[in-house]
Amino acid sequence: MKKIWAKVIINFKVKKSILFEAKEEITTSNFYGFVIEVCNALKLPTPLITPIQTNNFLEFNILKLKQRDFIEEIAFDILQFELCE
Repeated sequence: MKKIWAKVIINFKVKKSILFEAKEEITTSNFYGFVIEVCNALKLPTPLITPIQTNNFLEFNILKLKQRDFIEEIAFDILQFELCE
């Protein structure tokens, strides 16, 4: 079972975080569903994620999202997803 550690970062400090356990294998087709669940748990807007970002997450186990990845204004600098094994 894989775990995704999501962190809300403001001024290089972690302000909120959550450890989300994926009940199934994380793939390119279901990764966005995990992102939606994590954002709902943190009460954050859902970002737009491209297939390239998803592939990079699966290859490098980390994804950093900034204001340019959201339609709404966000009150933080970075939303970071990290894959923990």
